[in-house]
Amino acid sequence: MSDETKVGIFVLIGMALFGTAIFLLGDYSFQTYYPVYAEFKDVAGLPDKSVVKLSGVEVGKIKKISLKGDKVMVEINVLDGVEIYRNSKFLIGSTSLIGSKFLQIDQGDASAGVIAPGGHVLGSETLPIDRAMAKAVEDIQELVKDFRGDGSMTRNLNDILSNLREVTANINEIISTSQPHAEKAMERLDSITARLDAMLAKTDELVDKINRGDGAMGALVGDKQMKDNVTATLTNLKDASVSVKDMLGRISGFRTYWNWQWKYDPLANTSKNDLGVRIYPREGRYYYLGGANIINTRDRSSAPDYEVKNTVDAQLGWEMNGFDIYAGAVRGSGGFGVRYSPFHSSSALDKVRFLFEASEFTRRRYIKTRFFNAPRFDAGVDYLLNRYFSAGVRISDLAEVRRLNYTTRVMFEDKDIAYLLGLMSFGASGAASKSSK
Repeated sequence: MSDETKVGIFVLIGMALFGTAIFLLGDYSFQTYYPVYAEFKDVAGLPDKSVVKLSGVEVGKIKKISLKGDKVMVEINVLDGVEIYRNSKFLIGSTSLIGSKFLQIDQGDASAGVIAPGGHVLGSETLPIDRAMAKAVEDIQELVKDFRGDGSMTRNLNDILSNLREVTANINEIISTSQPHAEKAMERLDSITARLDAMLAKTDELVDKINRGDGAMGALVGDKQMKDNVTATLTNLKDASVSVKDMLGRISGFRTYWNWQWKYDPLANTSKNDLGVRIYPREGRYYYLGGANIINTRDRSSAPDYEVKNTVDAQLGWEMNGFDIYAGAVRGSGGFGVRYSPFHSSSALDKVRFLFEASEFTRRRYIKTRFFNAPRFDAGVDYLLNRYFSAGVRISDLAEVRRLNYTTRVMFEDKDIAYLLGLMSFGASGAASKSSK
């Protein structure tokens, strides 16, 4: 190969590398885009060439940012084939508190139509972080001024705290006064139950001896009529003792647990709470009553939140062989759910709970301008850190919007409510017995 040929090949390779570098550094692309213009009052430091994300997926880039009067015009290049609906929200996002800015688009509803190439939209007004922090400091300063004013707010707060301490002291006194009596009552019930067990055992033994004709009692009731009368009397006594024992067992048989669950939706940047009480009248069966998605309805979210707020849960559940199956009102609508513990046979490994829940089977309605026509299905997994606390993840509404939620759950036993329910059951049993006579 001649020197001229080698030099030519070297030059061609160098030109190819140079062209590739220009292509990459110049941000050229073979993809085609169409323009959309968004108008803002303040872009909060959004730079040129920053990315555009639709529902978290990158779909384009910022081409140019310019001033138009007292407004800021942002020219967006959107990939061909990506449809953005007219009622979508355009706002300034950030990868973190001090991270890079990008243009965030929250997809709207298809019924509103598609933004045509070259279309104009209004951007949502968001407060920049630095201004938000300055406003927070200003609000704190105003609060401090209110405290330092004429001292009325401080005096009112002191009065409130004094009243609260007084109420708390009264509650503590009531609890401390009633607790010894409740404990003594439970001790008496245990003693009565033990005596009934002993009496039932002796009654069974006595009836058995009479039937066999053993001993003095058997000889005494040699007459068949007398024997039948004595046997019937002892059988009635046994039945009455069993009934008394059953009613007493109801008092100590109840178990109640408070259940609080906190759910956080990172996309909407909102959190909700579920609070209720689970009542076990006997082993393996429970009733649950509480509120779901408890939240202040005036709170704002950074993305559409399709959850129905402040609803009611009322369910009947069964626990057996690692399964927890429940049905009833789930977030205010008819449904059912299943929790499963795959390692329930081992107390050391029984930490994981899988969840599947179905509800709203006849859902046909608009929520936040979006039409929902499929039942709601939720799935998730929890990990028990200890007997009271668990954490996990849940994907809600799998058939429609598929939102990821982080969850924490706190569950603890309340023996006072269980004792109260037992007494109510005992009283109801006694009233029913009197009315049947």
